[in-house]
Amino acid sequence: MKTNIKINVLTEEITMTKATFKKASFVGTQEYEQLVKAKRDFPSFAVKILSPKVNKNTNKGLTMELMNKLIWIMANDDIKAIERFEEVKKSYAETNFHFSKPKAYFLSQYPTWRKWLPQVEEKQSNIN
Repeated sequence: MKTNIKINVLTEEITMTKATFKKASFVGTQEYEQLVKAKRDFPSFAVKILSPKVNKNTNKGLTMELMNKLIWIMANDDIKAIERFEEVKKSYAETNFHFSKPKAYFLSQYPTWRKWLPQVEEKQSNIN
């Protein structure tokens, strides 16, 4: 019988995922029976619900267009900075890495790009 409920003797906890906890909240389910048995066997142990792991994409919304705008602002209109970025884009244009490699280059060169977003938005609102 498979179970998603784990007994941690060191911390004196009965651990389970949030999904398993939801299933265990219905009387008669397999998860409920497993939780009842675990609590019967280890009455002093606390039940701990594990939080789901979140893979947060901290660079969501970062497009080529936005990277170009940010480089212009961050490099103070330095044409050489934009030319370097264009070279990187061009070198990966015909590959499967046409976005990921230029993005990686951008992130390595401009790790503080988020601080500059308000200026891009300000320029954008001045144009409109």
